[in-house]
Amino acid sequence: MSWQDTLRDLDDRLATGDLDAGRHRKLRDDALAEAAGPTRQIAGDSPVFSPRVVEDEPRSLHDPERARYVDGEALFAVDPPYPLFHKLVAMGLVAALGAGAWWLLSPSEPEAQAAPPAPQVVESPAEQLARTLPALPGTVVSRPAVIPASLGSQLGIVPANTSGTLVNASSSHGTRTVTFNALDTDHVEDALRQATSTGWAAAPEAVERKDVRVVGSVQGATQNFRAVYRSGRWTVVLTASGAGADAALRPYFDSLLARTLLTLPAG
Repeated sequence: MSWQDTLRDLDDRLATGDLDAGRHRKLRDDALAEAAGPTRQIAGDSPVFSPRVVEDEPRSLHDPERARYVDGEALFAVDPPYPLFHKLVAMGLVAALGAGAWWLLSPSEPEAQAAPPAPQVVESPAEQLARTLPALPGTVVSRPAVIPASLGSQLGIVPANTSGTLVNASSSHGTRTVTFNALDTDHVEDALRQATSTGWAAAPEAVERKDVRVVGSVQGATQNFRAVYRSGRWTVVLTASGAGADAALRPYFDSLLARTLLTLPAG
């Protein structure tokens, strides 16, 4: 077997996996070293001539036998890292483009919406009066409250069939009691009739006022004074009660009436 056949056999064994790269390289080098040994000589016709070295003719690049030769070193040569680097860069760009597309196409979180404003509470005129009514003197017995006008008959200020809304408040001041009532319709005459029908009589005023009616009564050991007048949409009924021997009750009542007229003027 010639050294060329040996190399071809080694390459075939390398291709089929019978030899690894290191073993193939060693056997290939040995075969090349053996082929590079003493050159073959051809004897001449005459001993006069020096021996002529016969060298193998170089094979053509297109020789089919040469085409079968596989360069083991070239087969396992390490390619430069540039193609791998380019692949990694391309994969990174593809991943970045995919992430950007996902971010753009993914539904965004809904924007936080402000809580709706609290509904505004619309006060009725009676509720507004109850809220803004000045405090009565003394200790509060009942805070200003809105009740049906029909309950005014139980308070002794209007007949039982009175309709509308009533604002009521009361307090105690020593031995005296004060009651404030305001009806949202014109009930001045109704209130005066209710008073006279239960024993109240006209009482002289400290100051003459035609638009304010003052009545009084004495019920056992208690004396009472009551003012009835019109203030805009309201019928005001202000009452003060005290002991029958309380000579200062009337001045006290007149002072209370003057303060009430500042808040709810007559007319």
